[in-house]
Amino acid sequence: MNCTDCQGCHSRVGWIGLVASVLIGAFTIVVGVLTSSKALIAASLCSGIDVATALTVLLGLKLSGKPIDLKHPYGHGKVEFIAVGGISVLLVVSALILFFHSAKSIYHGEPGPQKLVTLAAALVAALANEIKFRYARCVGTQLQSPAIMSHAEHARVDAVSSAAVGVGVVCARVGLHFVDPLIAIFEIGHILRASLKMLANSIRSLMDVSIPLDKVGRIRETTTAVEGVEEVTNLFARQLGQHIWIELSIAVDPEITVFEGRAVADNVRKMLLETVQNIGSVQVQFLAGATGETGD
Repeated sequence: MNCTDCQGCHSRVGWIGLVASVLIGAFTIVVGVLTSSKALIAASLCSGIDVATALTVLLGLKLSGKPIDLKHPYGHGKVEFIAVGGISVLLVVSALILFFHSAKSIYHGEPGPQKLVTLAAALVAALANEIKFRYARCVGTQLQSPAIMSHAEHARVDAVSSAAVGVGVVCARVGLHFVDPLIAIFEIGHILRASLKMLANSIRSLMDVSIPLDKVGRIRETTTAVEGVEEVTNLFARQLGQHIWIELSIAVDPEITVFEGRAVADNVRKMLLETVQNIGSVQVQFLAGATGETGD
C-alpha cells in the first residue's frame, strides 16, 4: 500500500542517504583509526561507497524524472540502470581495497582492537545502517526504483558488516587478533555478492525487460472490463526505469463510429492510469470495423 507521502520520500531519500552515509563513514573511520580496527575502517570504506551511491541516486532521480522529448520518446528511465552499473563497479573496487589491507594485516600479525569504544561504534553504525536500509527499501519498493533499491541493499550489507566488527572486538580481547581483519575479508563476500547482483540486474534492464505475467493479466482484465471493448488484440508492455510503458490494440463494435471508438480507447487509457501503478505511458489503438479505419 502506498503511503500518501511516497512522492515526498522519493525526493528526500537520496539526500537522507547521502547525509547518513557521510556521518556514519566519518564516525566509523575516526574510531577505526584511533582503535586500530581494520574491520571498522573497512566498514567506513563501504560508507564512502554509500556516499557515491546516494549521489548517483540523486542524479538518477533527477534525470529519470525528466519528461519525454523528441530525442527520448520513452523517457529517461534507463539512466537509473546505468547508475546501478556504476555503483557496482565502485563496489568491486572497494572490495579489492578491502582485501588488500585485511590480508596485509593478517600477514604481519597486527594486533586487533580491544577497546569497548570500538564495539559501541560498531553497534551504533549497524543500527544506523539498518534504519537507512528499511527506509530506502520502503521507498524503492513503492516506487519501483532500481537505483533506490540498490542503495537500500548496500545499506543492509553495511549493517551486517558493522555488526560483525563487534565480534572482532570480542575476539581480540581474548587474544584472537586475526579475527578483526578476517571479518574484513568476510565483508568482501557481501560486497561482491551485492555488486554482481546489481550489475546483472542493470545489464538485464538496459536490454529492456517484460513486466511479470500476472501484471500483464491484470492489464488485460482491466482493459476488457471497459464498456465497449470486445477484445484485446495486441498487448505489449515493458519496464523502463520506474515506469511501465504499455501499447495495446483493442477491437470494438464494428457498428460504432470512429469518434465512438476513440472514446472507448480514451476510457481504456484512463482506467489503466487509475488502476495500474507506475505507468509512464499508455498508447491505445482501436479497430473500427464499420469504417475499416484504425485510431488511437
